[in-house]
Amino acid sequence: MKAAVINKFGGPEVFDYTDVDTPAPRAGELLVKVAACGINRYDLYTRMGAVFTDMALPHVLGADVAGSVAAIGADVEGWREGDAAIVAPGYPIDPSDWDILPENRAPSFEVTGTHTWGGNAEYIRMPARFVLHDDTGLPAPEVAAMPLVLMTAVHAVETLGEVRVGSRVLVQAGASGSGNACVQMAAALGARVAATVGSKEKMETAKAAGAELVINYNENSFAEAVLEWTEGTGVDAVIDNVGGSVFEDNLKALRVGGIFVNFGLVGGMTSTINFRDLFFKQHQLRGSFMGSMAGLRRGLELLREGKIKAVVDRTYPLSETSEAHRYIESRAVKGKVVLIP
Repeated sequence: MKAAVINKFGGPEVFDYTDVDTPAPRAGELLVKVAACGINRYDLYTRMGAVFTDMALPHVLGADVAGSVAAIGADVEGWREGDAAIVAPGYPIDPSDWDILPENRAPSFEVTGTHTWGGNAEYIRMPARFVLHDDTGLPAPEVAAMPLVLMTAVHAVETLGEVRVGSRVLVQAGASGSGNACVQMAAALGARVAATVGSKEKMETAKAAGAELVINYNENSFAEAVLEWTEGTGVDAVIDNVGGSVFEDNLKALRVGGIFVNFGLVGGMTSTINFRDLFFKQHQLRGSFMGSMAGLRRGLELLREGKIKAVVDRTYPLSETSEAHRYIESRAVKGKVVLIP
């Protein structure tokens, strides 16, 4: 089969579009023919060696896979060849952890395509219990744009952020793939949403997702804008996928007793905290990593019902994976970039 392989860590140029052996499903596994595979910023970090460096090389990345069942391993029930399928974007890779719930609390839980081969190829082999039937009725590129961000959005916004009808929420990077999904998730739950973006061109993307207030953080202080929007009170929850560079202002935008949820580090891994403010304002700081299979199913249900929509910026053929990564690194992306084998 053809695959976009990395033989070393580095820039987008490290991808080699080449032939590799097609895997055969073992007992309890499915072989999925990849129709489309979404790219996440995590893939860029992994490619650079910024996440792990103990992965065996050559390696195939890719967590977000939509496709169809090509072969079925022994002891697998409920599947037929040709069934439309969605691969879980994260799961515990150690079978001894498979009964731990939620799955993202398992010691061996990781993003698909980290230490196991992912979906930047014509086929991917997966444990059958972490493959879902695709009943969305949507085109493969739209489906492949969503699993990781849906799993993340349900966990960060609804479970940890405790967003409900009437909540006021700030979502960082509302035009990015994950940020856009979080804006849509909060809006679907009945919240009022403010979102930040980095350019005028991205403002409409965030508004279309359901943001009532969109702030260009390169032109205005988002903390001041949010406080004005909330008449000085602050939001009930901040959903942040940026990290260190905006941490202090995120807390300024948060109400007394409000919840701060972080699931991204693009803005840096460190910051400072004023413990006096934390003490008196009673902020709740929560870290979020991916989510559960139950959360993924809930997100896919919202996708199927049209309450959340896929936002695909561009598709690239698998042979142009390097160019797709370069485009994401340009930060011009509005939504998700998807590879097509």
